[in-house]
Amino acid sequence: MKVLMVIKKLRYSGAYKMFMWVAKALADRGFDVTVFTYMQNLVTELPPNIKWIQVDLENKGFISHLRAVQKVVRDVKPDCVVSFLLDANVLNMLACLGTKSKSIVCERNDPFKPKYYAMKIAKPFFRLADGAVYQLPKVAQFYSNIKAPTAVIPNPVLCNSNIKIKSFAERENVIVTLGRIDIFQKRHDILVRAFAKFSQQHPGYKLVIYGDGPDEKKINDLIVQLNVVDKAMLGGVAKNPQEVIKNAKFFVMTSDFEGIPNALIEAMSIGLPCISTDCRPGGAALLIDNMKNGILVPPHNVDNLAKQMSYLVEHPIEADAMGANAKKIVNEFAEEKIAQMWCDYLKTFQAGN
Repeated sequence: MKVLMVIKKLRYSGAYKMFMWVAKALADRGFDVTVFTYMQNLVTELPPNIKWIQVDLENKGFISHLRAVQKVVRDVKPDCVVSFLLDANVLNMLACLGTKSKSIVCERNDPFKPKYYAMKIAKPFFRLADGAVYQLPKVAQFYSNIKAPTAVIPNPVLCNSNIKIKSFAERENVIVTLGRIDIFQKRHDILVRAFAKFSQQHPGYKLVIYGDGPDEKKINDLIVQLNVVDKAMLGGVAKNPQEVIKNAKFFVMTSDFEGIPNALIEAMSIGLPCISTDCRPGGAALLIDNMKNGILVPPHNVDNLAKQMSYLVEHPIEADAMGANAKKIVNEFAEEKIAQMWCDYLKTFQAGN
């Protein structure tokens, strides 16, 4: 089966990482895979069993992008075109019109998030799609205008689940988080405020925020303002996240919205107890069974988050049990299982089916 995969550009994060995983998973299972990108990439190479067509239309407009995708669809003549993220999804649907290629769109974000005006403008176009893949059932509700066959396929666990961690009592008195430092989505401000409250009862603990992003100065300023400079810090980008966080007491994620959060998966898969906001559109709730393999807290609630942080510190036996249960997601979201879901769904669009 011939599959063309389209995304604006390739980077080393989030949806882009999952796009590359899907392309490789399909190619490794006998699909004829071509990747097309139309803006400047940070990734420099793909596996040898994947063809890569690149153009750089960074300073060009929508019409130039559409024509480029249309040309590749005509040249490659794929059974289906799989696209990730809004820009590429719209181009995919329009480029496949009048061809035998089927457009499969993949939403990797929260379509309900405030200020996502582009999504609301583009939504009527989605009825043109021949299929769609969602990470979460709730996201499918947003796209009720897509009448074509769709599938809900979660992210796989892509982490080193063989990392061994010490018991809760033996690990360092450090709380960690991972992710882009972006207050609008990640809400590190909530985490720092909750940590400042928690620290009043548990002064021997530190908070390390791994990552970089546009709001580093704001978070540093807040750390100074709350007088926790000696206890809270930015740790920079972690090149090997699981190795960096494995000695921490627990992991916290405070996002307002996520797809299926990779950072949370990384922490859970090595057995760290985790606290996460019950963020839109339900990715954290898919992973965490509250108080069994982690703790869910309401977004924006500083007091509740501080209380649950104290709970883990004060209940080490329960914390260890949560960590052990968290590690079971490795089997639930195994790569082979998720890859087979992709293969089974896409084969329904193969020519002749």
